Amino acid sequence: MIVGFSSMIYKKYEGSTFQLLAETVSKALDMASMELKQIDGVFYTILPGTFDGKAALHFSSFQIPSFLGIKPKVIEIVEYGGPSALTMLYRAEKMISMGEIENALCIVGGKSSSLRENRVTADSVDRFFGNVQITPYDDFFRVYEDINPVSDYALVAKRHAKLFNTTDEQRALIAVMQRKNALGNEKALYRTPLSVKEVLSSRMVSDPLRLLEIVYPVDGFHVFVLSKHSRKSNLRPLKIEFYGEAHWSEMPTELNDIIYTPAIESSKGANLNKVDAFQLYDSFTITVMLQIEDIGLSEKGKGGKFIESNDITYQGNVPINTGGGSLNVGQPAYMSGGVILEEAIIQLNDMGYNRQVKGVNKVLINGIGGWNRGHSVTMVLAGE
Repeated sequence: MIVGFSSMIYKKYEGSTFQLLAETVSKALDMASMELKQIDGVFYTILPGTFDGKAALHFSSFQIPSFLGIKPKVIEIVEYGGPSALTMLYRAEKMISMGEIENALCIVGGKSSSLRENRVTADSVDRFFGNVQITPYDDFFRVYEDINPVSDYALVAKRHAKLFNTTDEQRALIAVMQRKNALGNEKALYRTPLSVKEVLSSRMVSDPLRLLEIVYPVDGFHVFVLSKHSRKSNLRPLKIEFYGEAHWSEMPTELNDIIYTPAIESSKGANLNKVDAFQLYDSFTITVMLQIEDIGLSEKGKGGKFIESNDITYQGNVPINTGGGSLNVGQPAYMSGGVILEEAIIQLNDMGYNRQVKGVNKVLINGIGGWNRGHSVTMVLAGE
């Protein structure tokens, strides 16, 4: 299955996007003891503006294989943001097991620093480039200034607080404990201890979300190599024990309530017993809290109490985002899926060093993404 992986993350990468991609692919193939010419399946995701700072990549299906110098039999684009990395892994594994392909590259990332420097988010690229459609209803919906997805999640956090008396301190605790996990991750951008007071005194970005509750967009790629053959890889054989997808297409005003995510459906049937660690999409602190509730670690509305009464550090009783998550590693190309998937593989292979959870045999990963949190993918990876 997974025979190699790699990531390269920078606040700002000075070379080209394709150079950064090629370097990351090369490192992943080295781990897999493979050559590019052996790749016959390519899976990737791409969002307007986040791959290389341009609004669009004409026939990315040609450009990416062309630069890498490969001739794949299968090219598949998974295009729903954050959870796409998990779906790529699942589909590549299926195609390999069916004999459609033998070796696959799964790619997620890009250079988003140019958007960041222009104060543009992935969900507001239409303000920057023009002629980019965000929803089918833009003529009616895109009439207000916003900083989506920050302002969207701020509304959710406000609503959660009103309904359940969730406090700012409870959300801040998530940032504090994830930072403790990041202290042992040499790839994390932020590796100094953090206190609740520091989180609450950081700059307000969109009420009630503060700067230290919000992910930082960076340049970078995550690449995963899957193969029919174990080859010389030292990675432990893993299996996908559970996989679920859910896609909600309603506009915010059509939802029963904005405090629910499609993780309620994508995780349905997943057995949380004997899960040794959880990697939950962490674009914002409130995102983690919503998933704690929606995958069933706590009842809806009790995520804040859950955080207060449990230790989610790598040494705790419920380890979550053991590498610090994208809140500390950074979010390549406005998508955190590669960050949480890589950390799951690291933990399952006992490669976490100073943040390794003891005896990991099963990890639940949940990705949320797309506009208005419309997509969720839940995966449980386990040792064979």
